[in-house]
Amino acid sequence: MGMIHFLLVSILLISCAKTPKEEVLEAIDLALTYLSSERCEDAINILEKVGRQNDNAVYLEVLASAYACRAGFSTIRFIGDDIPNLDTSSFANLLKSVSILSLSPETAADSSSYSDMRTGFNIIFQSDGGPEPSQVNRATKYGARKSGDMGVEALLFSMVQLGKFINYYGNVDASGVKGLGAGVSRCFIDYTFGLAQAARVAGGGSCNGNNFGHADLSVLGGSAATGIRRRCEGLMLFTNILDILQNMDLSGSDSLRDLEEAGDEIVTLKESAITARPSLSTLLNMTSQSLCETTLASPAEMDNMELIYALFYETGLQ
Repeated sequence: MGMIHFLLVSILLISCAKTPKEEVLEAIDLALTYLSSERCEDAINILEKVGRQNDNAVYLEVLASAYACRAGFSTIRFIGDDIPNLDTSSFANLLKSVSILSLSPETAADSSSYSDMRTGFNIIFQSDGGPEPSQVNRATKYGARKSGDMGVEALLFSMVQLGKFINYYGNVDASGVKGLGAGVSRCFIDYTFGLAQAARVAGGGSCNGNNFGHADLSVLGGSAATGIRRRCEGLMLFTNILDILQNMDLSGSDSLRDLEEAGDEIVTLKESAITARPSLSTLLNMTSQSLCETTLASPAEMDNMELIYALFYETGLQ
């Protein structure tokens, strides 16, 4: 009887065991339940426990949402309250309005909310497995519908992160004016490249009369690697936002149409910059954070990055 009882229990346990696919589906379902009540940490834990599912678009979307949730992000609030406040009448007005969105205020580099938002959109950006993130590659891998959902999610997260980046490194005040925040910097970075210095001065604003950049974007001494990483983050936000906007049609969504208009402003500036200095095309057409960091090992490309910051951030944000 003992052996028979053991065999029956073993058969029952085996028959009740979940397959890996079932475990993933259950984790997604439970995570969505957690997220509905803003139990962000629980959602992250249950999804990470089953391991990253890089071929499962739904899993990746929910995991990205869980990290964004922990950063304080809500899709409903962002679309309903923040996007209507974007001013797309000019590039300068766009940056200013982005810098004072509800989640933009930051008081420290690489804060927990900044890091969680970065993790959220990187889950999407790194999902296609290619050398550089691409909405086209995501469409090839996951199909038009699922990749479209992923693209919208990554776009919203990136806009939030752009606001955080500009708010902190631009040292903006409550109305979005650069250099008048609680910090001491008046520029994003210290400029050493002649063309970048000239563009900084021509841009006007608080950076016109000085060259006092934000200490957390310094590339000197022991902070070089961190400064390079952060400078690349600032550029990759722009390039990935453009990649999504140029490869998706958001015209059917009233709530997202403003983002397409924002993209038009960025495209115009990008094209003008490349026309004036074709060597900027390498960085301005790049979407990979790691490749950007490697590329800046070249002094010439570091100069190009300075010029990009002067043209985009200093001229754009006054």
